[in-house]
Amino acid sequence: MKIQFFALFCGLIFLAGCDRAWVKPGASQQDYAQDRSACLQEAQRPGGSASVNPFTGIIGQEGYTNSHLFNACMNERGWSLARQPTSN
Repeated sequence: MKIQFFALFCGLIFLAGCDRAWVKPGASQQDYAQDRSACLQEAQRPGGSASVNPFTGIIGQEGYTNSHLFNACMNERGWSLARQPTSN
């Protein structure tokens, strides 16, 4: 138990100094925006409760983004997460 806690603590300290960003060699910001948008749409899942707006009659339902599906989609499109040093 102590070893697991220590490993978790060290991992959190390591990650605290780095941000992660999606990278793809040769890709532009527009490529990233298009792929990200498509993957977000693929990874959207319904969740929560539905509600009706009494003024418009529009039914809304909250949802969430399945991060595993999003990451898999980005990886399939050639993107990978890379650590970027934080700038202070």
